[in-house]
Amino acid sequence: MFNFFMPRKSRMCRNMIYTLLPFDKIRSMILDTNSYVLIDVRTKSEYDFMHVINAINIPVAKLRMCENEYRNKKGIIVYCSSGQRSKEAIMILNSMGYSNIYIWQYGAITNFPYKDMIVI
Repeated sequence: MFNFFMPRKSRMCRNMIYTLLPFDKIRSMILDTNSYVLIDVRTKSEYDFMHVINAINIPVAKLRMCENEYRNKKGIIVYCSSGQRSKEAIMILNSMGYSNIYIWQYGAITNFPYKDMIVI
């Protein structure tokens, strides 16, 4: 796991626009499904094995198919296993005009601290 997500509130890094938030803030956003969408960008089999509650599964390779689907949301939260696909998802979403993207440290399920929010 590597941390290309720098510890700042909002940031533009390598043409990526996103906001890095602490876990407690992300937790409340995940529970607010009317305002935010949580996208698990891993494969369907990874998602079926384990995912965060309220997450929808859109593998990173299929993100472009949802170009206008989440325009009415305040924000999009993305995660994967290690952070690499989260980075790719941010770049894809940015290229489609989304800048309201949120992530927790690494954007990885492996360091998500709320085990009570994990569906197995």
